Amino acid sequence: MTGTGPTKKEFADLINQMMGRNVMNARLLEQILSDAKNSYYNRGLDGFLGYIRRLTQAPLSNEELKQMMKLVIDAGKPDRALTRLVEQQWFPQEQAEKMNRKLRNSSGNRKKK
Repeated sequence: MTGTGPTKKEFADLINQMMGRNVMNARLLEQILSDAKNSYYNRGLDGFLGYIRRLTQAPLSNEELKQMMKLVIDAGKPDRALTRLVEQQWFPQEQAEKMNRKLRNSSGNRKKK
């Protein structure tokens, strides 16, 4: 980890807060990341996107997922990515605002340590 983002535990906690219940922990997140990495290495980007689609049950094509991925990467920062996802109507404004608050709180807590 480069220290530029949340730890796996912090990210799992953020997911739980967003979901309103405990659905993730650091170990499960590590397994998901490992499976996603293996899907990419074994079957390329389409294999990775297929894994993400099965995991999330997202009704999106690989092309739609690629567009979304490009949008997020090109944004550069999480808050910009969320803004662009909202503008494209791929993410609700209310959820984006909630996630931005959680991300700001998470990074503020880490800087204080």
